[in-house]
Amino acid sequence: MVLQEAHCLGFREHGKQTVRQWIDDQEIAIYNEINDHLMEIISLNNQLMPGPMDLKSRHMFYLALYDLDNFRSQIQSNRLLDDFEIDSTTVDKAMEDDVQLLKLGMKWIKQVLFNQG
Repeated sequence: MVLQEAHCLGFREHGKQTVRQWIDDQEIAIYNEINDHLMEIISLNNQLMPGPMDLKSRHMFYLALYDLDNFRSQIQSNRLLDDFEIDSTTVDKAMEDDVQLLKLGMKWIKQVLFNQG
């Protein structure tokens, strides 16, 4: 369905583009990828721990997925990943790149909260 709204200026354009072209033009592929990973986590939570997360789990979830600066700091200063099997190259990339850190955080959450690795 196409919903045409007055504020959407794209309907004034005469060119055509595919959905893939639009995704590439808007640079949203990475957002879709991250969303897919998050949906996996939500699905695991609903399957394995239905209902609200306990306080500790909520804190870890927030830390790894929404407070990246603090997550990075915890990795560096508190050895947060010591019990997490991950190669040093991945950790090094995550320390320099927020997207890689978010991906690492999602893997960490799946492991520590749901024992999925």
